[in-house]
Formats: sequence, C-alpha cells, structure tokens
Amino acid sequence: YFIKSLVYSFVIDAIKLLSLITVLLSLFLHTTNINLPIFILIVGIVFYNILMKWTEQWLENHVQFVLHRLNRVFSIYLMCYFLFKNDWIFELVLMSVNFAYLIYFIGKKRNLNWEWLIAEEESALLRNFKFINIFIDVPNFKRSFRNRRLLTMIVKRCIPYSQSSTFVYLYSHLFVRYNDYFYLYLRLTVIGIFANYAMPTSGWIFTLLILFATGFQIIPLQHEIKQSVLLYPISKSQMNKSFLKFVLVILYAQFFILYIGRFIHTSTANIYYLAIGILFVYLFVNFFVSKRVNVSGSAIKE
Repeated sequence: YFIKSLVYSFVIDAIKLLSLITVLLSLFLHTTNINLPIFILIVGIVFYNILMKWTEQWLENHVQFVLHRLNRVFSIYLMCYFLFKNDWIFELVLMSVNFAYLIYFIGKKRNLNWEWLIAEEESALLRNFKFINIFIDVPNFKRSFRNRRLLTMIVKRCIPYSQSSTFVYLYSHLFVRYNDYFYLYLRLTVIGIFANYAMPTSGWIFTLLILFATGFQIIPLQHEIKQSVLLYPISKSQMNKSFLKFVLVILYAQFFILYIGRFIHTSTANIYYLAIGILFVYLFVNFFVSKRVNVSGSAIKE
C-alpha cells in the first residue's frame, strides 16, 4: 500500500512539474537545451524529494528535522543548479551520494511511525478542503491559527472604535490570525514582488493577476464567521459592506506594496500604472466581490 502511495505521489508530482516546464519551455530554451537526459534527471529529483519527505517519519527530534529539511533544500537547489549549468559530473556525483544515503537510511529495519502518517494524511485532506473551500463553503472546516499579538495590536489601533466598524474589526482579526488567509496573502505578495523584479516591462499585468487571485481567495473568509456573532444588532447589509470594505483595504495595501517595490526597481512605475491599479481594485471589489458576499447566508453553525 505504501509503495503504491509513493509511486502515486511521484507520478502526480512529475506530471505537475513536467507540465509547468512545458508551459515555460520557451523561457528555458533561452538558458539551456531541454532534452531527454535532462527530463530524466528532473524526474529523478522529484523522486528524491518524495523519498526525503518519507524519511521524516523516523526523525527523533526537532533538531534532526531542521537539519533534514536544510539538507533537502540545499541538495535540491544544487542538483537543479548543476543540471541547468550542464555540469554533468557534479550533478551525477551529487545525485549518487544523495540516493546512496537514502537507500542506506530507508534500508534499515524500522517501524512505521503511525502518528506521523496519520498527521500527513490529515494534512493532505486539509489541503483538499482548502482548495474546495475556494469555490463552496466547507462545513466545520477547521483552520490553523496564531494569535500574532503585534499585528492584532496594530489592527486595534488602526480601526476606529465604533458600531459601524465592528465587523471590519472582526474580519481583520480573522484575517490576521487564520494562517490560511494570512500566509496566502504573504505568498502572493512576495510572488508579485519577484514578478515585478523579473519582468519590469510587463510586471504590472502580473500585479493585476495577483490582486485578482488574492481577492478571489479571500472571499471564503466570510464563511468563517460564527452564527452567534450575527446576533449583534447590525443590519445584514452593513455586515456585507464591512466585508467589502475589509477586502478593499487589504487589496489596496497589497497593490501599494507591489507598486512601491516596482517604483524602487524601475522608473516605468509611473502614475499611469498607479491609476490602473486603483481603478482595478475598486471595480473588482464593488462589481465582482460584492456579488459573492452574503455574510448572513454563509455563516457556519456551531
């Protein structure tokens, strides 16, 4: 069963990676020649990554886990570096050493770590729920969270203390504390910064895509509100307006972060692009997000 699971994971990851390379093939051809041996080595790196993940179940403490992850990251980085630099000797030596280590490590008689396997299974199921929750509400969907006291304190100071700001305050706290939405926002923002750095002439188009992806995936946050909170004496329309205001603010904040990064890197970030971004966020929130917001109809009952 576990061998079939590893093979299944390997096939899926290999298909994803090879599909990505196929889409970006024109970009790769400017730096290296993609041929059959390179494809085979890329598939080998994918297999190595899966085996390294599998061996994590036998690590005994956090220090071993950190060292294992560092070894995994640097090994994959070096193998990719030597591969695309066409340093075949270093590539083959490095892959041989790593696979010899894995064969030796996995070859020892060990018991399965069922706690680790169950945790990984639950994590995989949670990722599926996250993906489904983008499109429809997943009842009783448990999310991981952190208090993030510093950001919570900043939110308290930035939002005025008034009845009309109640749900803006609530959504801001949910966003800051829920890891799924918070890390999603950070990841897309960092991706946008790198895209603007790598493509200074057409990065503004990618910026609009980042804003759309962020706003679209933030919409399910309205589902996280509890039924008991809806008893607060505020009209349903005001709740919906508060959510739209919250989305508008975080998208404007993300856009200005990307714009400032672009402005520092290149002089092409002029007022024209600034006006396009501001107008895009306003239209996106008021015409796209507004049609998909129904706080009172999407609450999770507990």
